Amino acid sequence: MKSRLFRFVSLFLLSIVLIAACNSTTTVTSQKETQPLTVGYNLWPGLFPIALAQEKEFFTAQGVKVKPVYVQNFLESVSEFSAGQYDGVAITVSSLMSIIEKNPDLQIAMATDESAGSDSIVVRPEVKSVADLKGKRLGVRLGDGELFVSEMLQKHGLTSDNLTLVNVEGEAVPARFKSGDIQAGHTWEPYLSEVTKSGGRVLFTSKDTPGLISSVIVFRSSVVRDRPKDIQAFIRAWFQAQDYWQANPEESKALIAKTLSIKPEEISTEGVKLYTLKDNLKAFTPGSTTESLYHTAKLYADFYIRTGGLSTAPDIQKMINPSFVQMSQAGN
Repeated sequence: MKSRLFRFVSLFLLSIVLIAACNSTTTVTSQKETQPLTVGYNLWPGLFPIALAQEKEFFTAQGVKVKPVYVQNFLESVSEFSAGQYDGVAITVSSLMSIIEKNPDLQIAMATDESAGSDSIVVRPEVKSVADLKGKRLGVRLGDGELFVSEMLQKHGLTSDNLTLVNVEGEAVPARFKSGDIQAGHTWEPYLSEVTKSGGRVLFTSKDTPGLISSVIVFRSSVVRDRPKDIQAFIRAWFQAQDYWQANPEESKALIAKTLSIKPEEISTEGVKLYTLKDNLKAFTPGSTTESLYHTAKLYADFYIRTGGLSTAPDIQKMINPSFVQMSQAGN
């Protein structure tokens, strides 16, 4: 009798322990799943839908917790992502190539925009043509900004050997231009307006290189594997914000300005082509022009290999993940 009672009590206690363990596991898993998706972005107009989605609570409406991390300096956001601080980041294809060797587990989930005139080569008044750049100092972010400069030079029969390329961030071009340290520079809005207001003029723009300077949202492969539904919801909210911005421009400007602590008049998409779902479907289709991310990524990969930025070619097929855009087309 005592033996039966002992067995019964033992089984009862074991059941309680197992139930408690299961509940504990469920709680831990639930806590892990409810962690917000952290996505870094910077002061580039094509990325502002993320700020609007945050203000209008579109992420919540689409069923995902997102913590957008705004860092004004582009390189700082890329560096922090590369160091593992975010789940995803908004980045140019060129900058992605600059970190892919140290971070081979990255996947492009969507394309946000392309520079269609906003990226510019600005020059001092005495520089009248591209030919006049011979012997001059041109400020550009060495590495991912060089291909844009090379395209300009090539179109006019020059090479980088005909001038001196100085490593200058786009944000720093106005100050370096004003000091006379450089006679030309690669920059974009809102820094471009600073240069033109101080007497500089635009010599060449990304209108002449369609699709070459494009931005994408990149996630780590582990996030793609573990949280595909959250990424899909993030993309839905992005397009929802983009549509809202188009339909309500003034309200959207005010909300974006509030989030980024800038003036509404500083917000403009002039020279920037925001990518729709249709544009994304084109971008995620293999092709032989810069409308295709596959082609653009290969251009940068080849350039980095030629110039020593990469030692081996990245696996572009693995790096570009079209599944999220395709699911968006299917209404998911």
